[in-house]
Amino acid sequence: MYLKQLREKRSAKVKRMQEILAGAKGENRAMSEEEQKEFDEAEAEIADLDKTITAAEKAKELEQQETDKDDPEDEDKVKDKKDQDGENRAEDDRRIFADYIRGVVTGENRADMTLGENGAVIPTTIANEIIKKIKDISPVYNDAAHYNVKGTLSIPYVDEEGTSLAVAYADEFAELEGEKEKFASIELGGFLAGVLAKISKSLINNSDFDIVEEVETQIAEAFALWLDHEMLVGTVGKITGASTSTKKIQSESTSVISFDDIIKLKDAIKAAHQTGAYFVMRDTTLTAIRLLKDKNGRYLVNDDVTEEGKPTILGKPVYTSDAMPEIGKGSEPIVYLNPSKALAVKLTEDMELQVLQEKYATQHVVGVVGWTEVDAKIKNQQAIASLKMAEAQEESHEGRSTGGIA
Repeated sequence: MYLKQLREKRSAKVKRMQEILAGAKGENRAMSEEEQKEFDEAEAEIADLDKTITAAEKAKELEQQETDKDDPEDEDKVKDKKDQDGENRAEDDRRIFADYIRGVVTGENRADMTLGENGAVIPTTIANEIIKKIKDISPVYNDAAHYNVKGTLSIPYVDEEGTSLAVAYADEFAELEGEKEKFASIELGGFLAGVLAKISKSLINNSDFDIVEEVETQIAEAFALWLDHEMLVGTVGKITGASTSTKKIQSESTSVISFDDIIKLKDAIKAAHQTGAYFVMRDTTLTAIRLLKDKNGRYLVNDDVTEEGKPTILGKPVYTSDAMPEIGKGSEPIVYLNPSKALAVKLTEDMELQVLQEKYATQHVVGVVGWTEVDAKIKNQQAIASLKMAEAQEESHEGRSTGGIA
């Protein structure tokens, strides 16, 4: 209870400092002598509280260590304690980061918000929350094979196109002939990527608003959409992603997808990689496919009612992303893949932030720039295929969808 009271008292002081600053800013003036005195006293008291909180936490830790000697905890108790400590750390990190965004700099967040090359390194718990949100938003990123290391990473793999493994009958004392395996490798580097989130000062000055959640959500949503594009479409000279796929199903039309195209695309991946595979396309492409009908006017695609109406095609889930291209001449509007087998992604989890307090002052917002290093490449060509629309003008194709985009 003592620690909780200290933290509550500290939060109250921080809130009062914000109110004083907000009052001066709202009237476009400097703080009065009385306000400055109250602000300085609050800041000094917060510094004292930080020291007392640190001492109290240390004393509690030492007390717990002594208790553990006399009364050893079982595994469940140890786990519960670690979980509780983790929750407390996460709560403290969010409070410190919120203060930092609001411009309330104290001895505590000066120590915790260490500086990196691109800005302040946010607490690990905040970085992990952003990464978790990215995974929640982007199934492709979540399901891909992850390698979270710094520097260049070389990943060896067996090239299935050049390998033929066989089982043969054998006699005792006779050599078993093995087929040749062709090994290859891909290299994952690190391309610096950044995103700018603009946070309203009106929200920042509202102490009841979860400003950390807003920052996490804005950065995660922007990064998720960008990662989808880089992993599925790629950028020349940067992250290649799925753009180097060698399995391309050629459509006969420039603007209309047939159900034959979908069947060929799905069957382009071997059975060994079908478990966990799904389609990725824009929502407009999904609509075009849903409109496909047979000669009797019956729709060829039906949603899976057992999965809360989630779309499926040929029994496989469909994930829609605005990062995928529209249906058009020469475009590749659909990718079918098993991400865990097909894609290798390296994202540095030491995410860095730079809080820009003054740059966007004329817009009445605070900028928060997020930085990370990322790369993504195909590691298994057998687990990914894409549909490529024709380059030439389409002919008339009976039974094709009319929902395509010319």
